[in-house]
Formats: sequence, structure tokens, C-alpha cells
Amino acid sequence: MTLFVIVSMLLHIVSVTAILYLYRQSQKTAAPEEKIEQLLISYTEEMKKDNERLLQRLKPQQAERVFQSELTQALQNQEEKEAKRYEPPEPAGENEIEVTPAAQALRLAHIGKSKEEIARELSLTSGEVELLLKKRDGH
Repeated sequence: MTLFVIVSMLLHIVSVTAILYLYRQSQKTAAPEEKIEQLLISYTEEMKKDNERLLQRLKPQQAERVFQSELTQALQNQEEKEAKRYEPPEPAGENEIEVTPAAQALRLAHIGKSKEEIARELSLTSGEVELLLKKRDGH
């Protein structure tokens, strides 16, 4: 039985030694992974700083370009506005005012034309002109 205990103890010692050996090996391989991770982090931080410096240098140049383009555009718009004179729109055919024969007769009477002259000018009978003028006088 003592032999059995001695063999068991030897096997335990061998197992513990093997476990320790494997643990140390895994620590050695983990170290490069951590180093690589740290290197990547430092490189990305360095790139971020470089990008920020570049943006800081480009901002004044971009602002100047934007200002110049906006100024040029505003000047062109002003020149176009000055070149164009205001022209009122032509009235559409539907919106035109039609002067009625009654209004024409009243206008001619106001000028001082006689009933016969008004009738001749408007191609109306003298009775029609007389009727239109009586409406004006309120008779």
C-alpha cells in the first residue's frame, strides 16, 4: 500500500509540474498579444493627434476658401440683379379690363361731345345714347 501512495504522490508532482509549465508557457504567449494591443492603441492615438493637427491647419484655409466663394457668389448675384431691370408682367387675356359701351358713352359725354357724335363714334343709335346718359343723370 505504501507503494501505491508513493506512486500517487509522484503522479501528483508530475501533474502539478506539467500544469505549472503550461501556465508559464501561456503567460509567455499572452505577453506578446498584450504588447501588440498596446502598440495598436498607441498608434491609433498618435494618428488621432496627427489628424487633429491637420484639421487645425486646414480650418483657416477652408474658411478663407468658403468666404471667397460666398463673396464671389454674392457679387455675381448683385450684378445679375442690377443687370435686370424690373419689367411688370404682361396681363393675361382673362384679366384685361373691357370698357363697356356705356362707360365709353359716359366718358365721351364728360369730354363734352354731343349725343349724335357719341352715337356715331360708338356705332349706337341716338336713342341708346340718350338712354345711357339718362341713367347717368339718375332720370
